[in-house]
Amino acid sequence: MKNSKSMATFFAMLPGAGHMYLGLTRQGIELMMLFFFTIFLSSSIGLEFLGVFLPIIWFYSIFDVRSKVMSEEPLVDSNLKIFSSMQHKEDFWGNRSMEKYIGYFLIIVGILALINNILLPLASSYIDYSVIRYIKCVGMSVFFIVLGLFLLRKKKVLYLKAGEEKCKEEE
Repeated sequence: MKNSKSMATFFAMLPGAGHMYLGLTRQGIELMMLFFFTIFLSSSIGLEFLGVFLPIIWFYSIFDVRSKVMSEEPLVDSNLKIFSSMQHKEDFWGNRSMEKYIGYFLIIVGILALINNILLPLASSYIDYSVIRYIKCVGMSVFFIVLGLFLLRKKKVLYLKAGEEKCKEEE
């Protein structure tokens, strides 16, 4: 059965459904879980800034389905690239670095949820709303700057290690 480009694009309006229409069930489920988990986190914990990832996931789903429908290559139902290190459940939970990143993510989300849902509402009875808004803005800005610097530093260290290995191979 030949898949219709317009039907696949129509189903791609819900992240993951277009992939499922194409027979890529694993990728479809992963996209749906990522999309709805982001909605859950942003609404239930009160971290609205996570909603910025929703359009990214949505557009990725649409453009990925379009590229797969137009491709002449046979479709293979493998994990999405962000989940590529997890072939099986045992690989996911046995992968120490993956557990570490999930742990960091959960700690950061928990701290941000506590600040946003407990500390800021308590402070609002003592401090003017505009001051709290500025504190929240500065706090999030500093958080993202520190996170960006950490990622850049980590990438620089990886490049330095790769360069040292390359130099050793040339000798």
